[in-house]
Formats: sequence, structure tokens, C-alpha cells
Amino acid sequence: MAGYVVCASCGARIKAGREHCLRCFEPLPDPDIPVRPPIWESLGLSQGKLLIVGIVASLAVLSLVAVIWSTWPNPVDELARPAGARTAAPARAATPPKAAEPAPADTTVNAAAYQPAPAMAVDSNRTGAATFNAGDFASARAAYERSLVQRPDDPETLNNLGQVLVRMNQPADAIARFERAIALAPAKAAYHFNLAHTVAQLGQLDRAVVEYREAVKLFPDDYATQFNLAMTLQAKGEAQAAIPEFQRAITLAPGEPSFHLSLGLSLEKVGRAADAAREYRQYLEMEPTSPDAAKLKAHIEVLSSAPPVKPSAS
Repeated sequence: MAGYVVCASCGARIKAGREHCLRCFEPLPDPDIPVRPPIWESLGLSQGKLLIVGIVASLAVLSLVAVIWSTWPNPVDELARPAGARTAAPARAATPPKAAEPAPADTTVNAAAYQPAPAMAVDSNRTGAATFNAGDFASARAAYERSLVQRPDDPETLNNLGQVLVRMNQPADAIARFERAIALAPAKAAYHFNLAHTVAQLGQLDRAVVEYREAVKLFPDDYATQFNLAMTLQAKGEAQAAIPEFQRAITLAPGEPSFHLSLGLSLEKVGRAADAAREYRQYLEMEPTSPDAAKLKAHIEVLSSAPPVKPSAS
């Protein structure tokens, strides 16, 4: 064993046999194990040549990164697509491309149908939506009216303006917008719903029922439309007609307690006390902390003790 070793970290000369340097506490080399020279010395390279090789390698790596970056496909921004643009379906890898077929002799293209909406109209609609959600109905109305200057026959803008006018307590003006939207897009359930809701506020219940039924036909799985239809029939005094509509609403949204309460009211009006009591109990099971729970429980007791009503002879 040699008498001394040199610390590779600080260069201190330390007596052999110690594991750590007394100056920097770094591990000391074992004098019995020969130290391997650096790889560049084994290859016969000086430190200057090693520096040149490192620079060349770095440049090669940077060049490769630049090539990859320049050829990488750009991401598609979905928000930048024009309104109404269709997204191309992904091609099947295993299907070879078909040869181009000659176009028919008469190929008339309606270019107007492919034009994006005017930027001013789009911006006005966005402004209208933002101000409407913020409760600034006057600004929302102005924004939608500016949009209609550019696109007077846009049904969605007309519908949005109608909703603003309802909030501003101008239902008559709102009805005109909803009617125009329906004329332009009769298959849109929301337009019929909004019109039904507005005419019902004015007491036009017959017309409200017609529009709600149309909305249900177009969107049969919407429990809100179904429930509003039932409530309007109940308000008209047509409890018997309202019962199946309430039952349909409960099927669509079984977790809504108020639906059972409303159904119970209609059942009670047609003399089905036991069925009404059942729906009231269902309501209390779902809403045990209802403010009217005590009164409703007492009412259920009255219904349960009442003699059954005989059905009328047909």
C-alpha cells in the first residue's frame, strides 16, 4: 500500500488508508486499484481536440432538432374553423386511394352557402351572449339587433333576441321574434319551447299547449318540456289530460320530487285520492325537509281515511 494518496476533488495529499479526505470529506481513491485514464486519453485525444469534437456533435444535434421542428405538422385550431365547416373524416389506412373520377357535366355550386358568417355579426352575437349572462339585457338587445342588421334571417339570433325581450318584460315583441325564428327553422324544439313559455305568461294557454306539444314531438327526451306541457294542461283545468304528461315527465326524470307532487294534485282533482296520496308520500320520501311536510302529511291522512270514489258509469 502506498504511503499517500491525492484527493481528486481538492488535491490534498492524504495518508493512505483513509476512506474520505480530511479537507473536503470526498471519497479517496484506493491506492491498490489503478486509476483508469479518461476515455479521450485512451483514444489519444487532447483536451483541445475533445472540445472540437464536442462542438461538432452539438451542432449535429441542433441541426436534427431544426429539421424535425420544420417538418412537424401544425396543430389544427377547432375555434378557427368557419361556421358550418365540416370536419373531414379520417381516411382508412388499409384502403388504397381511389382514382379521381371526372366531374359531371353540370356541376353548379352555391358559393353563398359556403361563405362564413360576417365577422361583425359573429362578434355581436358573442357580445350579446356575454352581456345577457351578465344580466345587462339592454346591451344584449343592442348587440343582437346589430347582428340582425348583417343577418336579418338568422333564426338563432332572433331567438336570442326574443329571450332578451322576455327578460325586459316585452313579451309581445319577443313573440314576434320567436315566431320568425320558427318560420325559418321549424324543426328547432327550443324555439317552440320559448314561444310556448312566453304566450303562457300572457294567459294564452291553448296556444302554449300547442307549442309545447310541438317541442315535445321534436325533442321527446326533454323532461323540462314534458313537465311544462303537463303544468299548462293542469293550469287550463284539464287534470285528466295532464296525468299522462306528468307520468311521462317522471319517467324521463325520476329524481325530480316536484313532479310527484304535481301529479298528485292532478290525481286528486279527478277523484283518485289513493293514487294522489301515494304520489304525495313519494314526494315526502324524496323531500323529507320540505317546509310543507307537516301539512302534506296531515292531508295524506285525510285522503287515506276518505271513502273510495266510485268511477262514473260510462
